Amino acid sequence: MTPVHDLLKEARRLDLSSTKGRLRLGDLAEALHHELPEVVDLTDRLALDLEVDRDTTTQAWFVASAFPPATRPPGLPWAFYVILRLHPARHELADRAAREGWDQARLEGELAAWFAARDKRGPEHPA
Repeated sequence: MTPVHDLLKEARRLDLSSTKGRLRLGDLAEALHHELPEVVDLTDRLALDLEVDRDTTTQAWFVASAFPPATRPPGLPWAFYVILRLHPARHELADRAAREGWDQARLEGELAAWFAARDKRGPEHPA
């Protein structure tokens, strides 16, 4: 079997209702991209193959890229990874959220506080 075939086979077995499954899908999308760099619509094709919405594959790829495997705290819900994926302090916030057992309201409060503090400091003084 080719590496691409193996990656697709694994992707088809994933439980995409779980955080672990979605993160792994993102990892597999990245691996497929390395195997097939010339395929511009890779996430669309992967979505068709898996019979899921293309936003599922695209989001999984972006989130997994923002949180490489070594930076993924266990037990963090998928929604937290999605919310934090573009945040400059995403790894620290994810670690704190997992360690302290934050719910989504707490995460949103911490983000609001982070942005409020940044606004007071000004854009020339990032966190």
